[in-house]
Amino acid sequence: MSISLKSRVLATAVGLAALVPSASFAADAKDCRHFRAVGSGITTSLATLMATQGAINLAENRGYTVQGEAKLVSCTSAGTFGNECAATSYGCKLPH
Repeated sequence: MSISLKSRVLATAVGLAALVPSASFAADAKDCRHFRAVGSGITTSLATLMATQGAINLAENRGYTVQGEAKLVSCTSAGTFGNECAATSYGCKLPH
């Protein structure tokens, strides 16, 4: 076997080994779902923070691991506190 062929075989083996953990991680996720929360505040930035953190907290309190970041859906100027925002998060229950 030449050196370049050995390096190709090694590179292929390393590449496949790197894929195995990510493939098993995706296969092990049993239950995934979206969570939505609404937050209100005097300013839009405060209402955004309350909504995004609320979406994360909601998922985690129900036993889900949040995948990625919470996303802001919309904001309106209304309600008692002046601004109301909605956000979503995506979480999965992963095996231990």
